[in-house]
Amino acid sequence: MTAIRKPRSSPFARGLSDRQLAFMLVLPAAILLLVFAVYPFVVAAFDSLFKINLLTRDRSFLGIDNYVHVVTTPAIQQAFVRSVIWTAANVSIQLTIGVAIALLLNAKLRGQTLIRGLVLFPYMVPAVVVALVFRFLFNDLTGLVNVLLLQSGLIEKPISFLSSPATVLWTLIVVNSWKYVPFMVIVILARLQTVPAELYDAAAVDGAGRTLSFRHITLPWIMPVLLVASLLRTIWAAYDFDIPYLLAFGGPLSASTTLPIQIRTLAFGQAQIGLASALAVCVAILLVVAGYLYLRAYRRSEERMA
Repeated sequence: MTAIRKPRSSPFARGLSDRQLAFMLVLPAAILLLVFAVYPFVVAAFDSLFKINLLTRDRSFLGIDNYVHVVTTPAIQQAFVRSVIWTAANVSIQLTIGVAIALLLNAKLRGQTLIRGLVLFPYMVPAVVVALVFRFLFNDLTGLVNVLLLQSGLIEKPISFLSSPATVLWTLIVVNSWKYVPFMVIVILARLQTVPAELYDAAAVDGAGRTLSFRHITLPWIMPVLLVASLLRTIWAAYDFDIPYLLAFGGPLSASTTLPIQIRTLAFGQAQIGLASALAVCVAILLVVAGYLYLRAYRRSEERMA
């Protein structure tokens, strides 16, 4: 008798293991990261060591001279200070307002569904539309903000929101915060809805008021999400280009020139690709350090929750 051979089943017929399935799910994201994040960073790091002629693409090796120039140039130093102010103010304002709105939306109030939908509106508006609307609102002469302030008697003459070096950066911070506060609201509200009601009931039995409940229950519970959201907004705010540039174009007198705008000026305004690449690499390294500190704090907050 001849033995009957069983047909070999393919790997797909047998099914994928958990490790293989995880690899296949992660692979598309990994490819995108390699193409759009790792490869540009490697190219920028390589270009930062050269002086590049845009017309002939000739390269002159400079070593670390571009990095020395980044550290010692006053214009870049001032742009760095503005970027620190920009990032810190944006994250602080958006985090504070986001927590406050999320707490209100988490309370059982009338019209919550409608309000939650309206809160998301600024986040969905394109940056170009935001810039056009707020350029009109903050116009020195005909802007609605100045008109309302003058009619209410709060000011005696119009404020140059976007044309004065003293006010332009903070005006941009207000506009950017208006647009991105909804992101904080979304992630914080999602975390608030997972807080066990038993914790608040036990605190009420012990005589704890709203302040103590927020301090000892709500805040520790949402702290991991606050740190992750702050990390994302720190990275995004540090690289914000559209709203600051479309509203003020880096002016007046470079008063709104942050590091992303400075990188654009070096690369396309002054044709210093190597110097712009060196500055971009320095910004990336600083954000990696900030990310490490955020993740370290996140790990500690998770350990406290355990």
